[in-house]
Amino acid sequence: MDVVALIGRHVELKRAGRTWKGCCPFHGERTPSFHVYTEDKHYKCYGCGEHGNVFTFLQKLQGKEFPEVVRELAAEVGIEIPEADAQETAEAQRRRKERNELQAACEAAARYWAARLGSRWGKDARGYLASRGVAEEQVKAFRLGVAAPGWDDLLPRLKEKGIGEAAVGKAGLLVEKDDGRSYDRFRGRLMFPIAGLDGQVIGFGGRAMGEEKGAKYLNTPETPLYKKSRVLYGLDLAREAIRKTRTAVLVEGYFDVIGLHQAGVKNAVAVCGTALTPEHVELLKRCDCREVTVLFDGDSAGLAAPAKAAAALFPSGLAGKVALLPAGDAKLDPDDFARAHGKAGVEALLAAALPLSQFLIDRAVERTCGAEPKTAALEAKLAAVAELAPLVKLAPEGLARGVFEEAVARKLDLDLEALRHELAGVRPARVEEPPTQADEPPSEPGWSSSSVSGAGGGWRRERRPGQATQAATSRQRVQAVLPGPAVDALSLLIAWGDLAPVAADENLPALLPAGPLAELARDLIREPMTREAALARLAEAAEPLRRRVEALTGPGGVERGVAERLLRRAAIKAAIGAVVAQQERCNARIARGGSPVADDLRIEAEVAMRRRAELEKRLRGLESGG
Repeated sequence: MDVVALIGRHVELKRAGRTWKGCCPFHGERTPSFHVYTEDKHYKCYGCGEHGNVFTFLQKLQGKEFPEVVRELAAEVGIEIPEADAQETAEAQRRRKERNELQAACEAAARYWAARLGSRWGKDARGYLASRGVAEEQVKAFRLGVAAPGWDDLLPRLKEKGIGEAAVGKAGLLVEKDDGRSYDRFRGRLMFPIAGLDGQVIGFGGRAMGEEKGAKYLNTPETPLYKKSRVLYGLDLAREAIRKTRTAVLVEGYFDVIGLHQAGVKNAVAVCGTALTPEHVELLKRCDCREVTVLFDGDSAGLAAPAKAAAALFPSGLAGKVALLPAGDAKLDPDDFARAHGKAGVEALLAAALPLSQFLIDRAVERTCGAEPKTAALEAKLAAVAELAPLVKLAPEGLARGVFEEAVARKLDLDLEALRHELAGVRPARVEEPPTQADEPPSEPGWSSSSVSGAGGGWRRERRPGQATQAATSRQRVQAVLPGPAVDALSLLIAWGDLAPVAADENLPALLPAGPLAELARDLIREPMTREAALARLAEAAEPLRRRVEALTGPGGVERGVAERLLRRAAIKAAIGAVVAQQERCNARIARGGSPVADDLRIEAEVAMRRRAELEKRLRGLESGG
């Protein structure tokens, strides 16, 4: 490869002695500091430090994997890249052929719908776009189009281009009837092509333009090309701006992206009908993104979005911020705000964004403790901690989590170490009440006389049938108000009853303390039960546990799609805690017994060690997404 010619396709280069020089594509600069060396075919930017060869240049610039870059460059110069073996070659060729066919179908559909928008058939759609303030430049940049209202318009058009019905159907552009016949999925809708990082169309979103029946938005279903958890709308056009600013703005919808780009905020992208995922974050990282600002409107859905984004951002190490549009009588979207206030207004809004962790802390504390959290009741503070606990645990262990914990403690005026024990599910050791030495029994009910070995006499507290002691009731309250991993798992089971097989598989009842919690878990596994019925079973513990369930399932909680993994993870953590306690008891018995160690103790210790290693391995697999 001619390194100057290849890099020169993307960077304007001028000869500077023995090198070629230009402005770096990886960071914004006005004075050129990017050099290409022809002798050993490498580049280096003396401004940001980026360096490498033609492969690393295209990987970083286009966000592609190394094998993909190699194959494309090899095809360009006529070199064949051999596969590992014949079987792999056949399967790889089949997948590549299928992807090419589906991409051809999507590209052809995008061209057809774009042409239709520009023709006399697109007059109404052009009027609708004008009413939304979308300029012609953005219509072309985002390749907008319009689908015909007919049921069988698209397939004949694509067949004229040599694209078969099978490919059109697999690309998600057709819906198959029960009798085997197909019809157009998108009819009479404004069409938004969804492209991958390389700009190739892989799917579509369609918006109704009037009061038609059905969903306002309709997206391509999951296909071999299109996975909504792995694509961000507008990323192909925002890639360069993200790379230069090292930041991305995450919005909700297609028009929000278009409106921000039109206002000059070119690093805006949107998820396609799902929450931000780790795969989305990985795409942003491939564009050298270091910070993501969530910009949603001020309604309930907009306020819940940051907590969902945190599930992907916190473990990734990317910085997160939250910028909320002002809430008013009329619903205001980012594209409305951009049209009204322009680039300067949007940039001012983004500059005032709060760190994601601070926003989540403020929201949780405001909901539970009101305007004066430091003087709030203990129960309110514990409710805030319970709501924030899943989010704190998402932060990587070490400095990031430590700073998050300190911020929570400072906001609620809590002791930091006590808060950390609470978040870790650690309980203080139970201190037994000493017997009351007195000539007369105390006047409190529930006490009885007994003889004490080695002493003259004394009194002990006993529970009479049907009479719970004040201490037992207090312990029950504390146990529910301060939940550990096992109670987290029970909360998830209460919230989503269809997780009963998972709870049974993890033997959840055995992980809970004997009594009402364990019995409730067993009954939930045996047969379905409403959330209210389950909480009513726990009497005084119901309200604290209700807050726990609402924290998991309400705004800032978890989605049903990840609840199973979280239940398994909580159950495994509880099981690890039980094994650790078993090991500690076993070690104490070994220490008291001295040498040689009894066979039963040695075997018990070895079994516990293997069991703990197995559980920790499962936990690592779950936490890494395996």
